[in-house]
Amino acid sequence: MTDTLSDIRTRLHHKSHEYFTFEYSRRERKSWRMFYGATDALLDASMAAAAFSRAVRKESAIDLLVCYGFLQALYIQQDAVLTLSRAVGLSWHPNDDPVLRKIRDIRNRLTGHPAHAGEKEKPSRLSSAVITYRDVQPDGFSGLIYFEDTGEPVTVNVAAILHDNETQLTLQMQNIEAEMDRQERKFRAEQAKRPLSGNFGKGFSYLLEKLRCDLEDDSKVVQAEAHVKMIREIMERLQKDLAAREFEPTDAAYHIDLIYTALDFMGRILVERRRSRQDQNIFYVVFDGFQRNLDQLMSTIKEIDTRLNTAI
Repeated sequence: MTDTLSDIRTRLHHKSHEYFTFEYSRRERKSWRMFYGATDALLDASMAAAAFSRAVRKESAIDLLVCYGFLQALYIQQDAVLTLSRAVGLSWHPNDDPVLRKIRDIRNRLTGHPAHAGEKEKPSRLSSAVITYRDVQPDGFSGLIYFEDTGEPVTVNVAAILHDNETQLTLQMQNIEAEMDRQERKFRAEQAKRPLSGNFGKGFSYLLEKLRCDLEDDSKVVQAEAHVKMIREIMERLQKDLAAREFEPTDAAYHIDLIYTALDFMGRILVERRRSRQDQNIFYVVFDGFQRNLDQLMSTIKEIDTRLNTAI
């Protein structure tokens, strides 16, 4: 089954939310705004162009506006793909494609810039034009382009020209998708070499096991104090690694903050000289909350590592 322009547009939008390389923190702000603005414009222009037949009213003023709007929607589709190309670093222009260039020229001469259309041709070929709005039908319309020494009739078959426009744009959209995949594949391959979960180290489970201790056993308390410090150092190392590699999962920051709070509280109880049974209960309650947040954090980190090792 052949991909349509809408199919690829939907995939690009989905991938922009799934790919690490398109996260807001990694993208140059202008490119990020260009990408999402263009995907929205492409969706809106495609819907507008497809509505031509339903918009024709057999009222001259309204039908003329519908014709202008249809031609402009084709132009917006092209410009949206141009913008998407630039957003991912590809050099491309609709004028590079003869089919798209012809559609662009029709739009410019009939409605866009009739006083300037053709001025860049060699030799320049300036024109003016009219749309014969009394002949507008649900399936198309016609116009006449006036050159200096001749006139050329133009027939716009709406379904055909929309199909041609979207078919050619689909080819470039495939290139855009391929470039997105290439960038993401390269990023994952590089980042997967250093799993984020490696920050926890092989003996991390042992640190946790000994942190949950009997406060009446002084030797265990001393060991737990040391483990509070070591776990904090591990959290700090993980934070620095996340920041340096521009991974910014919001839930990770939330859980790390709560983990620090729990470590501070447990650390204060551990250094107290006198402790009651209530202190022991509080310690266990805080540890259990610490453990839940740590499990959530480790799950988030594991998920990132898994995604980095997932093929595109």
